Amino acid sequence: MIPVDRSVGRIRKTGRKKYLIVSVAGAVFLWSACISWAAEDRSVYATIGPLDVLGSGQHHLDLGFGLANINRPHRLRGAGKIELRVGKKIAFVGPAVGLFINNEGFSYGYAGIYADLAYGRFILTPLIAAGVCHKGDSIDLGGPFEFRESLEIAYRLDERWLVGVSLAHMSNGNVYKNNPGQNDLLLTITAGF
Repeated sequence: MIPVDRSVGRIRKTGRKKYLIVSVAGAVFLWSACISWAAEDRSVYATIGPLDVLGSGQHHLDLGFGLANINRPHRLRGAGKIELRVGKKIAFVGPAVGLFINNEGFSYGYAGIYADLAYGRFILTPLIAAGVCHKGDSIDLGGPFEFRESLEIAYRLDERWLVGVSLAHMSNGNVYKNNPGQNDLLLTITAGF
């Protein structure tokens, strides 16, 4: 009879529990910080030609649904994200946290910085973040530590609501030997509060 090591499954479950606890604790901390900082009216930090660089304003909860792995058509997967952008900024840069998942059990929690550029009713939001992923049955991105860069363009329906599209790239920046990267395309709806 071949001996079976059952401890591997327990370690994996323990790792997921720790990841979940840290993620929930971080979200609660950020949520309490958002509540303590009163949301402000949108302010313009600077103007560059036709673009307004936005300073502090409302906090935003951004939901996105779409496709993961658009750079690999044979591996397209459904994906989603939830992202909280704190409206209180230092100059024109604010903090953001988020969770990205796909339908193969891949999950990625991240924290980073963002900025908002406005052109009339259109808002362009670049974001740079770093975080930790759980591979699930998805592609191996090389290791758990990954970077995420995204660019979202949204149309402001009113002072609270925006709809848009987000294009993101995730990779480990050659921290690990294997670095295939992944690109995602999501439709987004954003609520200000």
